[in-house]
Amino acid sequence: MNDSVKPKKMLSKIYEFEDLSVSGELLSEAEIAFFKENGFLVKKQLVKASLAREALQHTWECVLERIPVDSDSGWRLKPEDPATWVGPRWGPMSPADKSGFFEGRQRIFHMRSAIKVHDIGDADFVLDLLPNNPAVREVGERFLGSLKSSERTRGVYALFPLPEEHRLVSADRLGPHTDRVCQQLNLCTYLEDVGPRSGGFTIYPGSHKLMYKAHDYAANWSPNESFEDATREVVSTIQPVELVADVGDVIFWHGRLVHTAGIHASDEIRWAVFGDYTEDRPIHDDDEHRALGQYEWFKDAKLFVEDSRTSNDMWEDWNI
Repeated sequence: MNDSVKPKKMLSKIYEFEDLSVSGELLSEAEIAFFKENGFLVKKQLVKASLAREALQHTWECVLERIPVDSDSGWRLKPEDPATWVGPRWGPMSPADKSGFFEGRQRIFHMRSAIKVHDIGDADFVLDLLPNNPAVREVGERFLGSLKSSERTRGVYALFPLPEEHRLVSADRLGPHTDRVCQQLNLCTYLEDVGPRSGGFTIYPGSHKLMYKAHDYAANWSPNESFEDATREVVSTIQPVELVADVGDVIFWHGRLVHTAGIHASDEIRWAVFGDYTEDRPIHDDDEHRALGQYEWFKDAKLFVEDSRTSNDMWEDWNI
């Protein structure tokens, strides 16, 4: 967007979770109604904390072995020493591959306080934790029906603590956006408890309804002429909410929902695994995605060969 027309951002508020579940029901009527209206739902204690701890241990090993540090800084990252987590001093980031499977996005992104460990996204410990977890997948099927087999997650995303002087609680630190390729149902779980202002996943409730109409197709990336205006309207009129949650909770959100990393002003590291669910329908192959400018290897969301046009019923392809 042009700087002269960027909307003024609103400060996020902390989301107070209300349990709308009903014993014995995958999704209660109240949960479905909440999801349709707000575009997200938090399911409490859907995965085992032991699986999250195992995933976190493997992720730490990967970070320590494969992300370089600035050799001139004298800094060394130590999992057991929270003082070393503040203001990480990474070494140079490898450039993204220009061709091949990993084309277009670094296998591991690391810049300032943020890292995205994409290339462990297909490891069993994250697949078993989230998209292939039977309890999570069962809820996904209740939302969408038959799901495409899950081959990867987006990996583990972490936000490290900032130095005290940079821990501003400001709306300017939010980066609202929507995702590309094919977006139907997305999911997230934290690897440790995430409290207020600790970088919790932040969403714009109800924005999925506006952004759905800003596309020509229901799921495939297909922004129309109203896309930028719709985005401005979301950012300027909807107050975002920061999702605090415990290990074991799973966040489901509609693929058109505007979202951002949350404001991080604590001493903790926010660790999160992100994944994608789409219906089991014919999809384009990698070369077709490249030809369409939509190749993103780190996502398990592929463009449908045939997709529904946007309509007055945004739920017509859903199982709810």
